[in-house]
Amino acid sequence: MRLVNGMHWPNHRAWDIEQALRVARPRGSVTLLHHHMLDRDELIDQWGDAENEYVFVKLRDGWAPQGIPAAPERFVHVRMFVPNWCEMDPIVWARHAATVLSRVRSGGKEYDLWRDPFVGVSAANEQNLHSECGDGNPANQWRYHTPEHYGRIGRWNLDFWREVDRLIPDRKALSVWSALAYGHDAEPGIPESEYRVPALRDAIDACDVLATHPYGHLEWPEGEATVPGGEDRFWHMLRDFRPAGYDGPHDPGGALAQIPGKPVLISESGTFSHSDVARTETTLAAMRAMLETATASGRILGITWFIWNSDESHPLNVIWPNVGLRAGLEGLPDYETTLPMPVAHGGGEEGVGHTPPVSVELGMPIGAGLFAATRVRAGEGLFSVARRVYGGLNVAENARRIADANGLPWTPELEVGQVLLIPGYRVTRISD
Repeated sequence: MRLVNGMHWPNHRAWDIEQALRVARPRGSVTLLHHHMLDRDELIDQWGDAENEYVFVKLRDGWAPQGIPAAPERFVHVRMFVPNWCEMDPIVWARHAATVLSRVRSGGKEYDLWRDPFVGVSAANEQNLHSECGDGNPANQWRYHTPEHYGRIGRWNLDFWREVDRLIPDRKALSVWSALAYGHDAEPGIPESEYRVPALRDAIDACDVLATHPYGHLEWPEGEATVPGGEDRFWHMLRDFRPAGYDGPHDPGGALAQIPGKPVLISESGTFSHSDVARTETTLAAMRAMLETATASGRILGITWFIWNSDESHPLNVIWPNVGLRAGLEGLPDYETTLPMPVAHGGGEEGVGHTPPVSVELGMPIGAGLFAATRVRAGEGLFSVARRVYGGLNVAENARRIADANGLPWTPELEVGQVLLIPGYRVTRISD
């Protein structure tokens, strides 16, 4: 039987992680950022968790020196951390994910996470926040909460998973939807109307698991209304569980009502009062009630509370400094769910067989006019692509580099629109 108990791995100073994993349980869930499992992700310039042996060995096989037992059935949710998804081509990002997650080195072992049925992968995170695609001005944020923008998010995710499934059609790891920040409606006055945008809904339907981020706000003056038992609970911490018609005929309900049948991972949640010792009992009671609600629904794969520890970016959400909350979460009962473990349904197109992921040669700083991948234009062959990308010098040598990077023969037949990786350039987007 699976457990709903879970925890989000720290993104800063991973102290007392043996206790964090006791909170999560061996049959519960953990969410972590992908680059914690790598020595360094040069593509996004992020470093891994060397102190914890790059994490995965402790999550899956245990670590005797810290008393961490093996957990072969713990659900490990890998969140692909992309600093700005609007500047990252989803095909390039998919190829990168296919490569790095297929050879995770941790604790002296190498793991192919795509072959692990108790792993789930998200392509991105909270793509509807204005800072991802906007100019950083909060006054302009609402222009990004439109059906058009949500459609763009959907298409980006569909492109990512189609490429992953083309490369690894026999994957066992689950595709997990890139959770959105709640409360940013695509249609004013219609809550969760983003789920009704066709392209976004298509992308969710294509994933094995839906992911969401509902929060309470105990830091607000009247914050107890936002957690289970409060009058505003269905607009905040229990937002996913809001029944259709709750606020009148126009209300389509929360995620569970709008997307029936699909398992749900609540990959972030909490009360925004985790670090507040004075609110420990109220916070713990809200978490307990949410776990009970999740269990009763039979739809929730896990809740990975955000976050065990963090840098200054999440001062209200950090759990680790609050010793009482840590102990309280560890002491909660096992919350069993009747939800069976989901099974991946990846496939690829037209029976394409397994193709090894394509690595990208990195290291040359990006600059004006430099790019990591390009789409073939009408009438172009390999030499003309090399000349356009690198310039007129060493054309044959550069054409060979492109062919080798893409696994192509020396004289390939190129198709208009075909994506070619360009070695030696930092990947940020595909150039047309």
